[in-house]
Amino acid sequence: MTKQLILLLALILSFSHTFAQIRQAEKEMELYHFTEAVSLLQKALEKKNPDEVAKITALLARCYRKMNQWDEAGRWYKEAIGNGNQDPETLWFYAQALRNTGRYAKARTLFLAYDSLHGEAYDGTLFASFCDSATHWLTLPPGYSVSPVLTLNSPQSEFGVVPFGDGLLFASDRLQEEPGERNYGWTGHGYLRLYASKLELADSVPVLQSPATYSIGGDQRWHNGPVSVTRQGDLAVINQTLLYRDKGKKEPGSMRTHLLKLFTTTREGDKWSKPDPFFLNNDNWSVGHPALSPGGDTLVFVSDMPGGFGGTDLYVCIWQGNRWSDPVNLGSTINTSRNEMFPFVSENKRLYFASDGHPGFGGLDLFVTSQQVGTPDEQGTHGQVWQKPENLGHPVNSSYDDFSLAARNDNSGFFSSNRPGGTGSDDIYYFREAQDDSWQLAVGSSQFAVDSLQLADTSYTLELNKPYILENIYYDFDKWDIREDAKAALDSLVRILQTCPVTIELGSHTDCRGTEEYNRVLSQKRAESAVAYIRSQGIEPGRISAHGYGESQLVNRCDCNEAPPCMEAAHQENRRTEFRIVEWKKEEIPPE
Repeated sequence: MTKQLILLLALILSFSHTFAQIRQAEKEMELYHFTEAVSLLQKALEKKNPDEVAKITALLARCYRKMNQWDEAGRWYKEAIGNGNQDPETLWFYAQALRNTGRYAKARTLFLAYDSLHGEAYDGTLFASFCDSATHWLTLPPGYSVSPVLTLNSPQSEFGVVPFGDGLLFASDRLQEEPGERNYGWTGHGYLRLYASKLELADSVPVLQSPATYSIGGDQRWHNGPVSVTRQGDLAVINQTLLYRDKGKKEPGSMRTHLLKLFTTTREGDKWSKPDPFFLNNDNWSVGHPALSPGGDTLVFVSDMPGGFGGTDLYVCIWQGNRWSDPVNLGSTINTSRNEMFPFVSENKRLYFASDGHPGFGGLDLFVTSQQVGTPDEQGTHGQVWQKPENLGHPVNSSYDDFSLAARNDNSGFFSSNRPGGTGSDDIYYFREAQDDSWQLAVGSSQFAVDSLQLADTSYTLELNKPYILENIYYDFDKWDIREDAKAALDSLVRILQTCPVTIELGSHTDCRGTEEYNRVLSQKRAESAVAYIRSQGIEPGRISAHGYGESQLVNRCDCNEAPPCMEAAHQENRRTEFRIVEWKKEEIPPE
């Protein structure tokens, strides 16, 4: 057999194997097993079959979009366009990926290009205006301080915080170390379970204990959570997806999609009753994301039932003595042509929710609204007339998904986000309304100079949530150990924490070279090393947190995806370590 024939047979076998991997990946995608599909597609891409590259990149982009990993989705949509895929849908999702990772200028251009390709489309113009709004809002001073709740977060997702007793309940898909536990094919994580954590307040700052699993009964073999509980803790409505009893919604072909369903349960002592199915549960649409009013007489929830305004809408039912009323859509002031979800009703009857259809920063944004009194001709709406929703602004909202807010007193609380630098997929964050614009950090007869963070006679004001660069923090290539020459600057930050009643976030940034995931992981490790050093000097762990931003917050135009090559000095500007004050205790300001 000649060498040419052997080579030809090898190529045929290789191409055949590639085709089989792609086909298997498509089958996994039909089953919503996106993590397995990505693995198969990555292996197929290694074969470098030129006839299949375009298809593989398009499928990878779709998988990462479905898994809500917009950094990777953007990378592969860009590859798909480079491989000749110029259809409007690909352009649209690439624009969304750019917007959802904060690249507003480029996203705006692509949204407008989408409209020109699509003919009569107007969504591109609408989302281009959202990019303009986000760019403007980022110039405004932050209204809140935000910090991750490290004791609750894991490498997987945490969301759905609700007050419960002397602590909190939340949902997580962290992996369980129990016999028979399986991973969820869509995300590669576990199935949702409820967790409880005790909450204490130390000088108005929440201190949470490590969480433990918590059961409200019912079928525990699929997803359980999130949940909503009344103020008294005697009534709960839980979101469940049933594995065996639910026939699911029939999709094209032979697939069936399991739907979100709600169940109510009451508590006597420490025992919850067997959950009762909510009267709207069925196999044609989902009802989920329950939000009970504190007194339990109102239930706001999410559904994609027919007759709504878009993807998922917010609805309300009122308790009428012995039954829930028929559902009422909250109307076009709140619901858009896209998705509204994750409602929460505060003690002051304010409604918080997440939406990707109102003007926002990208992904899901958090909004708040208040109810107006209904007029007589609106009796059929139970008076559900609402004010125009208000975007909560940055840093509560980001270009990523920000959702599932629970307010403690309408000026502080918890929410979840998948923004970079967290512990895992979706993390829980604590937010608190900013009280003042700035505070003089007095230290006896001297004060801290921000430019070098060394003791100086010059007076300087440190502002809340404003980033300040720590000079002379260097790391060896591809390493995150704290070098001796970096300790002097970190020691200056230690002195601030020792002298002033502040809580600080330390952030590490990279330039754009290398992959986004590599830079995010490296910057997170570097930030954690710096924080570990500061804590080793006697600083309480709760007063400083680490955040690795990777290349997501460049300070100049050196974006490797968008700009021409930059000089090394320009890249160095982006490789920086910063800190910002996320909270101070005003009552402890030293007298002048």
